[in-house]
Amino acid sequence: MNMQYWAILQKQCTESDPVNLVSIRRFSTFGLFSTNQLPGKSAQGGHRWEEYTCPHHSQINVNIRHLSNSFSAGELIGFNNTGNVCLWPSEEVLAFHCMKNAELFKNQRLCELGGGMTCLAGIAVAVCSDAAEVLLTDGNQTSVQNVKEVLAENSSKFGHTSVAARELKWNQRQTFEDLNGHFDHVISADCLFFDQFRRDLVDTIDVLLKAKGVATIFAPQRGKTLDDFCEFARLRFTVEVDHKYDQLVWQKHQEMLIQGKELYDENIHYPVMITLTR
Repeated sequence: MNMQYWAILQKQCTESDPVNLVSIRRFSTFGLFSTNQLPGKSAQGGHRWEEYTCPHHSQINVNIRHLSNSFSAGELIGFNNTGNVCLWPSEEVLAFHCMKNAELFKNQRLCELGGGMTCLAGIAVAVCSDAAEVLLTDGNQTSVQNVKEVLAENSSKFGHTSVAARELKWNQRQTFEDLNGHFDHVISADCLFFDQFRRDLVDTIDVLLKAKGVATIFAPQRGKTLDDFCEFARLRFTVEVDHKYDQLVWQKHQEMLIQGKELYDENIHYPVMITLTR
């Protein structure tokens, strides 16, 4: 396992998560969602099902399937496979942002890139807005298959929104040419740490978005990774970077800073909001 991947695994899982043996970070959530394990469903196939609700948005109530408590290191390694481990704070904040701004997606087509095992943000759009279409994607087939299970479980909550999931690899443009200029919105969370795919992510967003489309990305600074992404993105888009995008999240961020870096490291835990427009 290379050092970059080891660093990824150290991000945000708690001691109760199945990867506690490889995780040294204790911060896992800003507390924007409440979760309740569903024991009856979790017994099926060894996967862990949890009910997600949000005290700030009563409309959201979805069941999400997570990876089983027993897996090998080989199952973790793969193209953009870190989302299989647990829900990262950036995805949590992106989902919260999408729910809070659900009116932006009315009658719109949206694609989530690199949504991992949950695609929680895209699912939140499907449940809380009147979007015309939501496509959930990841580069790892295990993640995509799990998301399809989640969609089947929550299909009654999507109203008239068309919701689907498919595998999408940013460095294989020929596999998603059919989606050229198809989406009004592209969203993504914590997908900037892959050095070899950062430019591909910009290219993919460029292909997927309509002429007046908008991409919304949440990711921590994580050294120079965010700045490097923005540098690539400025070749195609107008880039806006916002650190104080939500009062509640900012408040929780300030509270966590007091705890110290051993528990909460702003560089790898606090999601910055990036907006791309043409």
